[in-house]
Amino acid sequence: METNSTQLLVEASRLAKHYPVSQGWLKPQASLHAVDGVSFRLVAGKTLAVVGESGCGKSTLARLVAMLERPSSGDLKIADVQIDQASRAELNRIRPLVQMVFQNPYASLNPRKKVAAILDEPLAINTSLNKSERKERGLAMLARVGLQAEHYSRYPHMFSGGQRQRIAIARALMLEPRLIVADEAVSALDVSIQAQVLNLLLDLQESSGLAYLFISHNLAVVEHIADEVMVMYLGKIVEQGSKLRVFGEPLHPYTKALLASMPRLNSKPQQQKIMLRGELPSPLNPPPGCAFSNRCPHKHDDCSAAKPELKDFQGRQVACSRLAEIA
Repeated sequence: METNSTQLLVEASRLAKHYPVSQGWLKPQASLHAVDGVSFRLVAGKTLAVVGESGCGKSTLARLVAMLERPSSGDLKIADVQIDQASRAELNRIRPLVQMVFQNPYASLNPRKKVAAILDEPLAINTSLNKSERKERGLAMLARVGLQAEHYSRYPHMFSGGQRQRIAIARALMLEPRLIVADEAVSALDVSIQAQVLNLLLDLQESSGLAYLFISHNLAVVEHIADEVMVMYLGKIVEQGSKLRVFGEPLHPYTKALLASMPRLNSKPQQQKIMLRGELPSPLNPPPGCAFSNRCPHKHDDCSAAKPELKDFQGRQVACSRLAEIA
C-alpha cells in the first residue's frame, strides 16, 4: 500500500480539554486543565511520541485525537475534517480512519467473545461485507500480525499477553485506518514481548504507511519507535522536536531530568542524574508562571511572573524563559 509520507493527517492548534470538578458544598466549581493549549502536526508514515509523568495529560490527548472526547477549546483537524465543529455524520465517516490500541490487553478484549467475533464486529458495523468476506479478512489480518488460523476460533484467555496485544492490534487494523493511537500499548507486557510488539508496529507502518500517536512513559520504548517527541508537563508542551535532537541534546530542564533518569548502557561520563525536588503540582491549582518552576534547578524570580510560550530554538520548540542562559 503506497501512501504520501508528507500527507498531513492530524493538525492541532491550542487544543485544550478542561473538566469541571466539584470541590464540595458551597465551594465554587473548579476546572481541571488536563490538556492546556497543545499544538502539533502528524503526517502519514510517522510516529509522534508523547512523554511525561503520570497526570501530564498524555492519555487525555490520546482520547481527543481518537475522537472519544470533544475538546473544550482549540482546533483539531483530522483528515481535513474540523473535529470540534464536525457533525455526527462527519465524525462517523472519519472514525474508521483513527483506531486505538489500549494499554491492557487483558482488559481490552471481551473474554466472552472468540477472536472471530472480536475481529468481525468492526466490519459488521462499518462495512457491507458479507460473513464469508469478513472471515476472509479476519484470517488475513491474523496472519499479518503473526498469529495462526487456528487462533481465530479461540477465546482471549487462551493467549499470552503478547498474543492478546497482537489481537488488539489486528482489531484496530480491520477497518484499514490511517492513524493508530497507542496509549501505553506495550507497558503491560514483559520486556522481551515489548520488543516483539514494537517491531510488529514498525513493520506495519513500513508496509501500510500508518501514522502513530504513541503515548508512553517508557523512554527506551520511545527512543526505539518515535520520529518526533513531544514532552508534556501539567497539560502543556515543554519541548517538541525530532527524536534525534530531543534525545541527543535535551534543552528544557524537565526533559533533561526525564532523560537523565533513563538507564543507558553507553552513558557518557559527564551525564549526571538530575533529582527533581517536590511533586507534580495539582492541575486544579497550578503555580503561577511556569508550571515547572517549583521543581526547576534553574528557577529565577522571573519564572513565576509569566507562562513561557513555545519558541523555536536549535531546531526544536522549547518553553522556557531562561533558555538562552541555561542551554
